[in-house]
This record gives sequence, structure tokens and C-alpha cells, in this order.
Amino acid sequence: MTRQDTRGRSSWRTTFGALLAVLTLGAAATLTGCTSSGDAVPRCTDPLRLAIVAQSVPSASYLPCIRDLPPGWTTSNFVPAQDGTSFLLNSDRSPAEPVVVELATACRFRFSGASPSPARAPGVLSYIRLDSIRPRFAGRLYDVFPGGCVTYSFDFGSGSQIELMEQFEQAVGLYPRQQLRLVLKQELGVELNP
Repeated sequence: MTRQDTRGRSSWRTTFGALLAVLTLGAAATLTGCTSSGDAVPRCTDPLRLAIVAQSVPSASYLPCIRDLPPGWTTSNFVPAQDGTSFLLNSDRSPAEPVVVELATACRFRFSGASPSPARAPGVLSYIRLDSIRPRFAGRLYDVFPGGCVTYSFDFGSGSQIELMEQFEQAVGLYPRQQLRLVLKQELGVELNP
């Protein structure tokens, strides 16, 4: 083995070890309840927790995160896995029907019949598919981008459905993977791979 091979392996081990340590600390904080008000869903300002989402879909060019929750909204059931991440958005005006947010490598639900919707970020194609308008306002919103898809499944009862739609769309942001890679490198000296 040459000196260059040894340096390459050492660099890889250091990077991998640092990322593993960061992710372990983030996961430990989640499991021990060291997050604000029981909210385990990553905020768009929390690069350590976003790194957990990034590792669940390594190909995704965007990651869903919470920008700011409107009054009456909470999050729950943050589940990062090897094949994607999901979480719930709960509104006090639609308590029995949370919005289900899912990140995956591809859209998992029926995409046919969806209509184009205003793009929620550069390079993202957004679509909406309504299954019902009355008596319930139900369907799915899709954000499709290179390497991934975020699906938002909603089902609101009668009342201010349009306002609820606007609120959850404003609450969930799409954080660019490239930006996360830069922030982790500059602020923590950790490389996000891939």
C-alpha cells in the first residue's frame, strides 16, 4: 500500500467518523428528548438534524424541514429510515387528520391526475392531486426534484381548508442539499457524503 492510499483511507475514516459522531449526537438528542418542546422534526436552521434526513435519501437534492409553525400547528412522529423520512403536521383546527409529509427517492403514491402547482423552490416541480373537495378537502401535494420526492397527504374537514393548505405549505420548507453540505463543512468541519 502506498503512502497516498494510506492518506486516502485515513481521510475517509476521519470524515466518516466525524459524520457518524454528529449523526449519533443528533439521534441521541432525539431519543433522549433534548429538543425544543418535544418537537423532533428538523427545523430549516438545524444542520445536524437535517443531516439525518439527508442520509435517509442520499440522492435527494432537497430536504423537507420546518421553517416556522403557524399558531395552532405542531409536529410529531419524525421517522427517519434507510429508505426515506416521514413526519406529521398537526393542526388544532383539523385534529383528527394530520398532514403526512414523506421524503422518498420517488413519489410513492399515484401521480396520475395531478395538476401543476407553483414551484416551491428552484428546480422543483410541484403538483397537486385532489381526491375530494366536498365535504372534505383531501388529496396530495408533490414536490419532485432530482433524486427525490416529498409527498404531503392532507385531509381537512369543512371550514377554512384553503387557509390550512397555505399554512402547512408555508410551514414546510425545502432545504437544498448543496447548502447543507456547505454549512456542515464550514461550521462543523464535517463532510456530508454523498
